Amino acid sequence: MGILAHIDAGKTSLTERLLYVSGRIRSPGDIDEGTTLTDYLEVERERGITVKAAAANLDWARPQGSLPGRRLRINLIDTPGHVDFSSEVGRSLRALDGALVLICAVAGVQSRTEVLYRACLRRGIARLAFVNKMDRRGASFERALGDFLGHLDPKAAAIQIPWGEGEAFRGVIDLVELRAYDFKAEGEELRRPVAQALPPELEARAYAARASLAEALAGAIADDEAAELIDEGSAGSSVLGDFVAGRESGPEALKAALRAAVISGRLTPLLCGSAFSNGSATLLLDAVADYLPSPAEARRPEAVDPATGASLVLGPGDSFSGLVFKTSGDPHFGRLSWLRVRSGRLAEGDRVLDAGAGKLVRISRIFGIQADRLEAVGSAEDGDIVALALGGSGVGATGATFCDPKRPILYESISFEDAVVSLALEPKSREDGAKLREGAAALADEDPSIRLSEDPQTGRIELSGMGELHLEVAASRLARDFGARFRLGKPRVAYRELLSGQATVTESFDRDLGGERGRATVRLSVGPGAGARGLDFSAAANLRAAPSLIEAARRGAEAALSVGPSSGFPLDGAKILLESLALPGGSISSSTKIGERAVEIAASLAAGRALREAGSRVVEPVMSIEVEVAEDFLGAAAAAISGRGGRIESIESGPTAVSLVTGAAPLRCLFGFAGELRSVTEGRAEYAAHFLRFEPVPASAGIL
Repeated sequence: MGILAHIDAGKTSLTERLLYVSGRIRSPGDIDEGTTLTDYLEVERERGITVKAAAANLDWARPQGSLPGRRLRINLIDTPGHVDFSSEVGRSLRALDGALVLICAVAGVQSRTEVLYRACLRRGIARLAFVNKMDRRGASFERALGDFLGHLDPKAAAIQIPWGEGEAFRGVIDLVELRAYDFKAEGEELRRPVAQALPPELEARAYAARASLAEALAGAIADDEAAELIDEGSAGSSVLGDFVAGRESGPEALKAALRAAVISGRLTPLLCGSAFSNGSATLLLDAVADYLPSPAEARRPEAVDPATGASLVLGPGDSFSGLVFKTSGDPHFGRLSWLRVRSGRLAEGDRVLDAGAGKLVRISRIFGIQADRLEAVGSAEDGDIVALALGGSGVGATGATFCDPKRPILYESISFEDAVVSLALEPKSREDGAKLREGAAALADEDPSIRLSEDPQTGRIELSGMGELHLEVAASRLARDFGARFRLGKPRVAYRELLSGQATVTESFDRDLGGERGRATVRLSVGPGAGARGLDFSAAANLRAAPSLIEAARRGAEAALSVGPSSGFPLDGAKILLESLALPGGSISSSTKIGERAVEIAASLAAGRALREAGSRVVEPVMSIEVEVAEDFLGAAAAAISGRGGRIESIESGPTAVSLVTGAAPLRCLFGFAGELRSVTEGRAEYAAHFLRFEPVPASAGIL
């Protein structure tokens, strides 16, 4: 399961508490003191934020309830909350069976949480929700629950309510068992709180909340699309019958029906508490055991047979398959591929197929992942998350599908958002240049949302990424982890050019190449692609040319189209069609080195002329911005947004005299905006921005 939330909602603190109450660590770490297990990078401990998804595992024994005495292994992923590190979260979702979504009891549902929750819905990931920070001043469970129902999911229901709020927070009421848990009375030394009778003053509220839970669950069960839940004699049938008859359902029937509803995606249970409470963490792990699916029960991703294109779904008893959702570097083993095993079993020494690369690879070592520590395990099976050492084979990149060579399959590849900010780094010496080059390549391999380019004459590296913080962290790691010294440029907007029209060009090349005559004629067309990402090269269906010649034409065309004709910014979203090519003698079914070189040059000339004839326009990233600001400073915040060329789209009143301002602004206008906003609001505003779309750059911007 993954822990998902907006930044500062308490994900890492809760992860530490879960690991502690399970006995995995001796004491929970503290973010302010830099002692947490999963935030192990120096830059994370300095800044107090998570920048890399971290994996850990724990064992949990459910002493009673629907899984009595059964010991469970839980693979846990702690994810970043800041939008600049969204790629870490997006690829982690591909490894999950269940998600624990955190809501702040003070701030309610925040923007990043909405994005993550929708992503869970799209992927069919079962969900639990936890209203955190019930012990904070201004906490309100009812407000957080209303936010959740209104903004995230109307098919949700509380299975706990708080016993007190803010400084008066004392524990929780379990609505399924109608029992109270007093965390204050237990003392923090007790990891498992003791159930007791309901306090008299909370009985009426508890019974009313349980009735709401029963109603929500009955609605989920009666859903036509969840008809399997109401088979005669099932827990769903029993609970639905009880509801219709006005009877109370027993705890075990409710739990069984809740589990089925969660696994089918029909209902999201909400719990509440504090990430600093042992009792909260213990009851939360009980809920994970009771309601989230095992790998055998969870929704399985579709795969494709690469030979036929047919869709298929592999189960636990099928041959081995798995998806590499992340990579990391290790000084001893090189690249480690983080694999979610999706079917079958894998053991050290096995030979598997990297289906995308079409290469066989031998599995050297298999490790369990415990934050920054590796634990040798020797084998892995359906549901496991492990790190694979592949012996420097050069395969196993993020998004790779590993499978049994006898049954090739491909899982959906992992895509990354466009980079919107770039940063130049110039090495101070030749030795620093080598370290900088090595470190930048390692970071880009670990985080594919980082793009890099190098000026071969100066050694200057340009990193492109998702935001200022993303690149600041990357630069900090290059200096700290790789020992590179460099001069740092200022962040720059990643402008790009898009084609304005289409052109078809024929070019011939006829020159001496190293003492041998090279001749080739190439005809190709260039125009805007369907999407504004990358260069899409293809050959005409009736072109029967040697693959090496087509590859040479691709190299030449893409080299010519690397930058646009308007201002020299990278060209994106271009579709290139190789219509024909010709060589002396008329045959193109085979090739020579001199013929390939001639085709490459001819294609480059043709693409360059087509590019100039088609023309281009410069576009810039526009960001969606959200500002949470105290109402006293709403006017100052709105003025700051407008002063940066931003458009204010809505202003909504939030909890505790806070307003939420949403809008959009060009990225070029937002550098330094966070500092300005803090200044004009006396620190009483929070700001977040994420990429929205590319728009044409106006002439008034002065960059054309």
